[in-house]
Amino acid sequence: MQVERAQAGWLGIRGRFLAGAVIVLAAAAIAISLMVQPGTRSRPVPPSSGARVSPPALAMTSFAGYAGQPALPGAPRLAVRAIASADGERHAAGSADGYPAIWRQVPGGSWTLVTSPGDLPGQSMPKTLTSVAHGPAGWLAVGVPGPVVLTSADGVTWRPAAGNIAADLGKITSVSAAAGPRGYVILGRLAVPGGGCAADVWWSADLASWKRAHDVNGTDGSSQTLAVAALPDGFVSVGSHNGKPAAWVTSDGTTWRTIDLPGPANAQLNQIAVIGTRVAATGGSDGQGTGSAAFAVSSPDGGATWQQAILQLPAPGTVVTALAAGKQGWIAAGRYGTPGRPRVVVWKLTSGRNVWAQARVDGITGPGAGKAPEITALGVSPDAVTGIGPVAPALTRQAAVFTLPAR
Repeated sequence: MQVERAQAGWLGIRGRFLAGAVIVLAAAAIAISLMVQPGTRSRPVPPSSGARVSPPALAMTSFAGYAGQPALPGAPRLAVRAIASADGERHAAGSADGYPAIWRQVPGGSWTLVTSPGDLPGQSMPKTLTSVAHGPAGWLAVGVPGPVVLTSADGVTWRPAAGNIAADLGKITSVSAAAGPRGYVILGRLAVPGGGCAADVWWSADLASWKRAHDVNGTDGSSQTLAVAALPDGFVSVGSHNGKPAAWVTSDGTTWRTIDLPGPANAQLNQIAVIGTRVAATGGSDGQGTGSAAFAVSSPDGGATWQQAILQLPAPGTVVTALAAGKQGWIAAGRYGTPGRPRVVVWKLTSGRNVWAQARVDGITGPGAGKAPEITALGVSPDAVTGIGPVAPALTRQAAVFTLPAR
């Protein structure tokens, strides 16, 4: 495996912070200078005449839940697991009080709940949407348990997906989705007898009908596909095969080629993000044996070949929690420390380089307070990076939301 070493120099960040249990995300070449008082929202500096009004760099935001719906036992008040952008608007997917939820934000607007209880499948246990994507036929969101598969033509009105795709996915334990020029893909992880896992992958051209993929599972051993991204001419997914990192590539969504990646044992890739045909993926322990430290890999050619990337870890036990890609490169977030002293780390990776460098964010990438601070979702649009980190999800639907202009 080829390892490329490079100098880092893509991200410049500084910040000031006076509220507790809040996480700040920094993006490409952005300098942040803000102050938030408890119980208030940050306000942008009034623009000069004719200037474009930008959203606040940091805002404490309350995400709406379903009025009259009691919280499900054991469910967090708020979970946000994915962000996607298209046509100038952003969508965040997760759950409110244990019910699948999608919030929409238009330019200059606030986050608005667009799903409704009557449009969701019946449930007696908490469910969370874990992925949202936009493609040629509209929007797709998926989650577990269930699974939950929702679609929308306009991003405003959401309905359970047409056909039997939710039933066909069966009793999957995790799910991810992607959309691109070649349609839509849903990945599911299915537990099999003997303690192994199998990948369950489905493709659709139009969100109306779905076709099960083949050639995803190897002839022997355990395979799990955990994250997927769309390429200009197909899809690439990552996960693990027989306890080691693995990737899969396809040009049509139904016929996949497995690529076993050299790497640590008891490890898996959990996140993936692409820029054109350049791919970055991050992962860590699969929970078996002694496990693996957080690590990263990259591919310059749409997943055909891979190389180890250098991920600078702040401490043992670091876990990558979110990954996104934009014009300036990739950005990732993670957590480390102990329950009593939780900490956040932010990394950046410049396009064309292979070293994930830590980004220093004064007052943020240091000791946390209260419940472990964590950036749970990252999203990149043509002009901004958005990050969301629930402050105390067991108690409130309030989150720190970062919408920073990308330069």
